[in-house]
Amino acid sequence: MFLPGMTYASVRSQITDIRSTSTQQQGRQATSIKLIIGILIIVDETDAAAQARYNEYLDKYSDDEDFQFSDHGGIRSLISSWSETIPGSEGIRWTKSRVARELALGGPHPKAVGSGATVADVLEAWVRETGVDGFNVSYAVSPGDFGNVVRFLVPEMKRRGVFWDNVGAEGCTMRENYSGDGGGGRLRDDHHGSRYAWGATK
Repeated sequence: MFLPGMTYASVRSQITDIRSTSTQQQGRQATSIKLIIGILIIVDETDAAAQARYNEYLDKYSDDEDFQFSDHGGIRSLISSWSETIPGSEGIRWTKSRVARELALGGPHPKAVGSGATVADVLEAWVRETGVDGFNVSYAVSPGDFGNVVRFLVPEMKRRGVFWDNVGAEGCTMRENYSGDGGGGRLRDDHHGSRYAWGATK
C-alpha cells in the first residue's frame, strides 16, 4: 500500500491506523500489509556534491512570480510541514514559483539529499520513526539519479546490513519474494481476496 505524507507524524498515524484496523477488524497479522512511502533521493559522493546537484536541478527553473502564503491557513500549514522535510530550505521565501520548482523534483514527497551515509540515515530514520516497510524511490534525472543510488547509497546500506540483497529466490513467486513471510505463492487465508478463490488448490 502506497502512503502519502511528508512528515513522520502524518505517516506514522496512517500506519498505526491501517495496522490496527487490519488486525482488530480483519484478523490479519500487523505486518501482512506492506506499507510504502515515496521519497526523492539525490545522492552523491559527499553532502556538498549532492546539495550542488540538487541546486543545479532547481536552477533550471526561474522564480518569476512572488506569492506570499500568509492569508490561507491550510496553505500556510502545508508549506510549513513540507519545508521541514527539504534540506537547505531555511530562510527561503515560499513563492508560488518556488513551490512549483520543488514539486517539479520528486512531487509532494520527502526528500533525501546528501552522501550515501546521510541518505541512509534519512531512510533509517523514516523506518524507525514511522514503521514504514520501504520506499518508492523517485528521481529528478533518469538514469543518472538511479545510477548514483547504486554507486553511493547501496554500498552504504549493505555495509549497515539494511539492504535486501537476496530478492528473487529461485522457484518462488513474486508474492513470496515480496512478502518474505513463508506464506506460499497464493493469497494467505487472512487476505480479503482469498475468499474469492475458485477451483484452485491451496
